[in-house]
Amino acid sequence: MKCMGVEARGTRRWIMTIALWGTVAFAGLAHAELPPRLKLADLKALEQAFVDLAEEVRPSVVAIRTYSVRNPKSAGAQYVMRPFSQGSGFVLDARGFIATNRHVIAGSDVVTVILNNGMKHEAEVVQVDARSDLAVIKIEAHDLQPVEFGDLSKVKINQWTFASGNPFGLANEDGRTSLTYGVISALGRHMTQRLVGNSEVEYYGNMIETSATINPGNSGGPLFNINGEVIGIVAAIETSSGVSEGHGFAIPIDSNSRRILGMLMAGEEVRYGFLGVLVRDVEQPTSTLVVDSRVYRGAQLQGISSPEGPAARAGLKEKDIVIEYDGMPVENSDHFVRVVGFTPVGSEVPVTYLRAGVQRKTTVVVGDRNSLLSRSDRN
Repeated sequence: MKCMGVEARGTRRWIMTIALWGTVAFAGLAHAELPPRLKLADLKALEQAFVDLAEEVRPSVVAIRTYSVRNPKSAGAQYVMRPFSQGSGFVLDARGFIATNRHVIAGSDVVTVILNNGMKHEAEVVQVDARSDLAVIKIEAHDLQPVEFGDLSKVKINQWTFASGNPFGLANEDGRTSLTYGVISALGRHMTQRLVGNSEVEYYGNMIETSATINPGNSGGPLFNINGEVIGIVAAIETSSGVSEGHGFAIPIDSNSRRILGMLMAGEEVRYGFLGVLVRDVEQPTSTLVVDSRVYRGAQLQGISSPEGPAARAGLKEKDIVIEYDGMPVENSDHFVRVVGFTPVGSEVPVTYLRAGVQRKTTVVVGDRNSLLSRSDRN
């Protein structure tokens, strides 16, 4: 896996570069008789629709170039800016707010945004959120063209999708970002363990998989649907070569990610619900009730990571299988992590679980992830 959009640096293994594929879906049709529904006029209409979409969305997409600042040892020497990373972003608000991935700007000293018209602006980092890998930066510019968000519930496998951004830094100078197309390959991909080494900090769940060509530098760029609406934020690729091989991943734009972006725009820290447990998917032989019902897959508690945390206080123990949270059936461990994370801190939530095949109930008081983890570190 590769974290798209940043250059490798130091000893850290950057595995988030993003996705791939998709340009010649109809190439073979040129040598065969077209079926009635795919006459040349139909293909031209489709082609024009793609052209129109590119012209419509490109002003909302930006290239991002970051720099590190170094001071040479010689006395009186000026500070020197060195290229650090590159990535992509998109306009959230006409007043200059830009969304991107946190990993695009992490560790840099200077962030530069290159607009579609070639104008370059030094950006201020408004707020970042490590867990969602999202960040909002701001430039002194006005009358920008913000994106429109799509409805994730209407996204289906094999729908057209378009990835726009700054692959390999090609738009670093003139701001002319690239646009590639493909399809939605899969929904709900859980990529945390494949992308990062510390799942306590960063979380990549419920990801959109796309075949649209994505390469290093695309990180933070938008994933559009055929209506020109943003349905995801490009974040990573699965690759053995370091470049696009057809499996790219985007953070979905849903009510939770939109809420996070709103908080980041306001400069607020994002708070996540926390129970203090380690979870895994339920193995079929573990619970007859889970298997036979074919309704609850559940999430099994692999361990209690915080002995004084909310789960421990509620009486939950290792090997318990949580099958319902706040009245909602728990699909798997990834679903459980998501629903807990987006529960308001301090909420009292009913939990139904299985212990040795016996169904039980309890109530947990959801804690604050950041404060409980930092307290655990101090201990």
